[in-house]
Amino acid sequence: MNRTRGFTLIELLTVMAIIALLVGLLLPALAQARAKAQMTKDQTQIKQIHMAWTTFGRDFDGIFPTPGLINRLPDPVLGDKPGRGPEDVLANNSASMYSACIMQNYFTPQILVAPTEPSGFVAIKDDFNWSVYDPLNDIYWDAESDGSPPPDNEDYIPFATRLDKQLHPISDLLCNTSYAHMPIAGDRKTKEWRDTLNSQWAIIGNRGVREGLEDDEEEYYGSVTLEFHGGRRQWVGNIGFNDNHVELMQTFYPEGINYLDDDQGGGGGTATLPDNIFRNDTGDNQTSGTGHDIWLTLVSEIENEDLDLKAEWD
Repeated sequence: MNRTRGFTLIELLTVMAIIALLVGLLLPALAQARAKAQMTKDQTQIKQIHMAWTTFGRDFDGIFPTPGLINRLPDPVLGDKPGRGPEDVLANNSASMYSACIMQNYFTPQILVAPTEPSGFVAIKDDFNWSVYDPLNDIYWDAESDGSPPPDNEDYIPFATRLDKQLHPISDLLCNTSYAHMPIAGDRKTKEWRDTLNSQWAIIGNRGVREGLEDDEEEYYGSVTLEFHGGRRQWVGNIGFNDNHVELMQTFYPEGINYLDDDQGGGGGTATLPDNIFRNDTGDNQTSGTGHDIWLTLVSEIENEDLDLKAEWD
C-alpha cells in the first residue's frame, strides 16, 4: 500500500526559518520604498499648492491669493462692493488664504495635509462648506471676516490653522494644513507674494521647529515636526521655492540663502548672513509681520495695523 509522505518537523522549521529570514530582509526595503513614495507625494502636493497660487495670480497681476484684496474694506464712495475698496491687511491670515483657494476650487482640502503629518491636531477639512460662498454679501471663504462661522450654521467650524497651545485653549486647537508659508505681510509680501520665479526664495513647506530653534534641545527634540521625514532626532522636510521647485532639506539654513542685516555690518554698512527659514531674522520681533528675510510659519491672526501676528508652530 502506497503512503503519502508529509513534511517532517525539521523540514517545516527550516522552511519557516527561510521565510522569516526573507521577511526580515524585505521589510526594511519596503519601509524605505514607502517612505520614498510618501516623500514624493508630499513634494507633489507642495508643487500643486504653489502652482494654484501662480494660476490665481495670472488674473491678478501676478499677485498670489491675498484675503485682504479678495474681501476688501468698504470703498469710501461705494461702500461694500466686490473688488473695490482698500486692502484689509488684518484679513491676511493663513486660514483665510487657504480657505479662499479651496472655495474657488484651486485645490482641495485633501492636498493641504501631508501624507506623513505627525500631529494629532492636524486633520483634513472633509466637511468644508462650499455653499456659503456669496461675494455679494462679502463671504469669500467658509467663515465671516472675523473667522466666526457663517450665520446659516453656527455649529460649523471654519477652516483653521491653530496649533500653538500657548495662544489658544485646548478646545480651540485645530489645524487643517501641514504647510507653513510666507506671512502675507510686510516687505516679504511686497517682493515675493507673487509670481517672481525666484529659485532662492522659499515660500511654502513642511512646518518646522518653533522659530527654527536648534540650540534649545528641549524645544528641538520636543517638536513633532521632526517626524515629517526625519524620525525623532533630526528635522527633514520638503521646502518649495517661488520657481515651483521643491527640495528635501535637513537644515534650517539652506546653502546659498542669505539675508542682509543693517545692524551687523561694520562702519554703517550691511552684512550678509545665513537665513534661518523658520525664523523672523529681520523683523522687529518674532511676532511681527514686518521684515524681508525668508520666514515660513502659519499665521492664525494679524492683530493690528503694525502687523503684529500670531504665529503657529507644531
